[in-house]
Amino acid sequence: MNKLRTALVAAALTLLPGTAFAECTLGAAPQIPNGATATEAEMVAGQQAIKAYVTETQEFLACLEGETRGRLAGEAGKKYEEASTRMTKLATEFNAQLKAFKNRG
Repeated sequence: MNKLRTALVAAALTLLPGTAFAECTLGAAPQIPNGATATEAEMVAGQQAIKAYVTETQEFLACLEGETRGRLAGEAGKKYEEASTRMTKLATEFNAQLKAFKNRG
C-alpha cells in the first residue's frame, strides 16, 4: 500500500509542473499608434496599452521563472526569451512613435 501511495504521489508531482506551466499565458501585443497621424487621445491610449502589456509580460516572465525554479531551459527558456524580446521591442517601437508624435508640433 505504501509503495502504491508513493508511486501516486510521485506521478502527481511529476505532472504538476507541466500543468502549472500551461497556466503561464501571455496575450497578444497591442497595436502601436502611428505617431505621424495619431491624435493625442490615441497616443495616450496606446501608452496605457503598452504599460499594461509590459506589466502582463513581467507577470508572465515571473510565472515562467517560478515554473522552472530558476533553471530556464528548453521550452520555458525559449518562451521567456521571446516574451522578453517582444516586450522590449514593443516599448522601443512605441517610444519612436511617441517621439514622432511630439515632433509634429
